[in-house]
Amino acid sequence: MKLEDTPLLKFRSDTVVEVRKELNLDQDAIDKMLQTFEDWIAKQNHFTRKEFDRHFLETSIVHAKGSLEKAKRTLDKLCTLKTLLPTYFSKCDVKNEFTDISVCFVHGTMPDLTKSNYRVYIAKIVSTNIDSELLLDYSRFVVLMSEYAKIYDYSFGYTCVVDCRDVNILGFVTKVNVIDLRNALSVMMEGYGLRINAIYVISTSKAIDAFVTLLKQVVSHKVSDRIYVLKTVEAIHEHVPKEVLPKDYGGDQMTLKETNENWNRVLSEKENVSYFRSMFAARTNENYRLTATYNDEVLGMPGSFRTLNVD
Repeated sequence: MKLEDTPLLKFRSDTVVEVRKELNLDQDAIDKMLQTFEDWIAKQNHFTRKEFDRHFLETSIVHAKGSLEKAKRTLDKLCTLKTLLPTYFSKCDVKNEFTDISVCFVHGTMPDLTKSNYRVYIAKIVSTNIDSELLLDYSRFVVLMSEYAKIYDYSFGYTCVVDCRDVNILGFVTKVNVIDLRNALSVMMEGYGLRINAIYVISTSKAIDAFVTLLKQVVSHKVSDRIYVLKTVEAIHEHVPKEVLPKDYGGDQMTLKETNENWNRVLSEKENVSYFRSMFAARTNENYRLTATYNDEVLGMPGSFRTLNVD
């Protein structure tokens, strides 16, 4: 596989080699897994879409740490969550369908990979003047970013930075619906297979514990143990290299605002909007699901995914 830089994501010449090496995979193994993956998809009667780009499938395997069986489960969950939680997949055009979320969130994934092949995602909360629809549009925006990454990116996952310096953090926490946040994170982590190696929260507020507690309610124990509170931007430099950070965070990249604007522009391009619409239609028809097979081969535990509690 040859990776090409996109307007949003850049790669090193050895990215594919290094990622595959870490997972003990080579081209022959990848090819065999992709063929098996495609054959399996063709047999899933409940899938409304049977064709997926091979890059999409390979990134699914990478995010599953090289496990084809886990990649199968994740794809099935993604298609099912699109059916169970359609509101997160109801908008595809940032420019024409979304509210202006930048009034509350300035965010984006930085273009360069870290040496360990992770992306850095930064979200700066700039106002607590938010409502449920704006928060929902923020979640929808991140869904579009994830859909874009599935087809263009090649990385292990994300290092996340949440900048809370400019807001009353307690005021923000009271505006967030825990169920909505949990559902959004179910889509990201269970559906898109999002891997997070660390979450750094920047704040000097004494109320930051309330925000951290909120986060820990909606993520796994493994991820909750990776949440760290930092008091200054400079403290990030001990954990994230400057060369992948924006200028306004002491780094070498474009500013966070410029990064945000780039994501807005590219996600709104006609070609991408059309692709998002087609992928959002990749759902499930539960009337055709072979429940016993699903339980045994996909979930690996008793019960039916039709009763999965995502809230």
